Amino acid sequence: MPVTLVDELKFMTSKNHYMDVSETIRGLLRQKLLDQKSPVQSKVNLIKNQLGKISDHEQILALKKTLKLLEDINEL
Repeated sequence: MPVTLVDELKFMTSKNHYMDVSETIRGLLRQKLLDQKSPVQSKVNLIKNQLGKISDHEQILALKKTLKLLEDINEL
């Protein structure tokens, strides 16, 4: 395994408060599986996470509109 990959996994392990690297890998794989299983829901979650980080009012409104459209699509 490349050294840079191991370093990145160790960083993610400490950042996400996992016990070890194998738990980090399982968490990453679980997240990818959920993203592929429901791509619209993963986009909705991504937008919800971005809303808390943005301070520009126009961008917040645009993201809220996008979020509403994605939730409508998800209901279909």
